[in-house]
Amino acid sequence: MLSISNLHAEIDGKPILKGLTLDVPAGEVHAIMGPNGAGKSTLSYVLTGRQGYEVTEGTATLDGEDLLALEPSERAARGVFLSFQYPLEIPGVPALTFIRTAMNAQRKARGEAEITAPAFLKLARTTAASLKIDFEMLKRALNVGFSGGEKKRMEIFQMAML
Repeated sequence: MLSISNLHAEIDGKPILKGLTLDVPAGEVHAIMGPNGAGKSTLSYVLTGRQGYEVTEGTATLDGEDLLALEPSERAARGVFLSFQYPLEIPGVPALTFIRTAMNAQRKARGEAEITAPAFLKLARTTAASLKIDFEMLKRALNVGFSGGEKKRMEIFQMAML
């Protein structure tokens, strides 16, 4: 599924990743751990296509496709998702509206039709129930007033939906 080979990357001319190789087959979960400055965030930013991070050597493929050749929006459409340590609060934007808009942007990028409101709500209810998330939480403004645990559950919900 995800294959990284001899990946070197830098920011502002400072090398951070120096030959990382990693394979994550479909269905497996891997945790990347290490001390501050080890390159964990840099790897995430490189894989999602964050501006300012330059790959100087190596490859990264997703399902056999050159991930590094894709624009960030194309990577997102293929399911590359970056979770945040401190997710932003977005007052005035209901979580369900935010997620449906993101889903439809992904679907459009893949040439698929938008998900209808009834189909979206059914999927959202099913996904929330499977994650033991109170559906009422999804009607609130995105992350506004959420506890740390609620923010993490919201991100897991977003990832599952997307």
